[in-house]
Amino acid sequence: MTEIPRLVTVVAPALMFGSFLVEFVISRAVLRDEHHELKDTATNLVIGAVYLVTATLQGTLVLGAFVALWAVSPWRWDMSSPWSWLALFVVEDFLYYWSHRASHRLRALWVSHVVHHNSSKLNLSTGMRNSWVGGYLDWVFFLPLAALGFHPLSVAVVQAAATAWDFLTHTQYVGRNRVLDLIFNSPSNHRVHHGASPECVDKNFGGALIVWDRLFGTYQAENAPVSFGTQPMPSRPYHPIYLQFYLWRQLILDVRRSFAELLRSSKSEETP
Repeated sequence: MTEIPRLVTVVAPALMFGSFLVEFVISRAVLRDEHHELKDTATNLVIGAVYLVTATLQGTLVLGAFVALWAVSPWRWDMSSPWSWLALFVVEDFLYYWSHRASHRLRALWVSHVVHHNSSKLNLSTGMRNSWVGGYLDWVFFLPLAALGFHPLSVAVVQAAATAWDFLTHTQYVGRNRVLDLIFNSPSNHRVHHGASPECVDKNFGGALIVWDRLFGTYQAENAPVSFGTQPMPSRPYHPIYLQFYLWRQLILDVRRSFAELLRSSKSEETP
């Protein structure tokens, strides 16, 4: 088991960053296809660098909850068995599907997750464009893994591997593939997920597998070239802090307005 965490924590980041560099050079210097736009890619790198810090802090803070829940769980999985790793992978991916779907359908989560979608470009640097605060909200979706008896370290390993796979789907250099697209969250399937047109919105939430989307009615095949982004697009597309929080302001204002209306309604009912 000790070899698996080492493999994931060393090889996966190197593979991810190396793939980004290769794609960037191919796009900018070889093909000159405009998949990478310098300001957009630089913005993604800044957001990604801060995300590494916030994600590390978030993981440290919630680790205690996972360990505590795992400690009282009556179940234990033998992680020397490949079947235990397969079970963990499938369950984690199932929970990721619902976490990801919730981040699109619940406004309180979307205001954080939107940063991953509010670029008009899709490339491997987009995979680094993640919310600085979203992880502090959606970690609860994965607590069942500890309750089922999966060791928190094993959970972290599978999530790191899943993150690497998800990162590699943010590319336009891998076309459609009948077998890959049928089972996995492939680049083709994930391009649809980042689409701004109505047929693409709230589709293909899968992390590594696409089977959950097929089962729960959120699958959409890539049938035409996809235009990326959100509706509406942000007014300051290269400002990392703005991109992270611009939807929060309106959410807070709406919550305050609703609370004020509730107070006024309560006072009017109390008035004789």
